[in-house]
Amino acid sequence: MMAKKMKIDPDKFARAVVSGSTITESDDVKASKQALKRYLSAYLLIEDFNKLEKETVSGLNDQSFSEMMGSIAKALQSKY
Repeated sequence: MMAKKMKIDPDKFARAVVSGSTITESDDVKASKQALKRYLSAYLLIEDFNKLEKETVSGLNDQSFSEMMGSIAKALQSKY
């Protein structure tokens, strides 16, 4: 059971995603666009996660937590 809701900092997460990524483009503009696209995708993903996390009811048990994670996965798959 989760007693405390989780909130992930979207900027820190997105920066970690970009810094952990390998950008192979030799053209600076293309490489920048690729990094920006990765940053924005990660940022928006975590914003959606935080929103869904905030909307969930406190006092989740293991089954409802699994259901919540399944709902998050479905929502993210349909959006991205």
